[in-house]
Amino acid sequence: MSDQKQSSYRLTSSEVPKTRRSGLYAAIIREFQDMEEESVLVSDTGKKPMTLQQGLRKALETEGIDDVRMVQRGGETYLVKASREAESSKD
Repeated sequence: MSDQKQSSYRLTSSEVPKTRRSGLYAAIIREFQDMEEESVLVSDTGKKPMTLQQGLRKALETEGIDDVRMVQRGGETYLVKASREAESSKD
């Protein structure tokens, strides 16, 4: 019997890359932030409504964006700019 084992794999020291899941959703939000509009309907993304909502919600949370809200009305998904007056009246 031989003391040396040949393995069919190799282990290499490496950093784990950051995830890039929210690229599409973050881009949608950034584009909306650059617009003059107070609210927009998000459509034609090729995503199911629930997937779109979850992706936008996660991107807002991950990116730390607090001046935009995601709103769902009857299967449609909207982005709305959060007004400073409405936020301060909640206090």
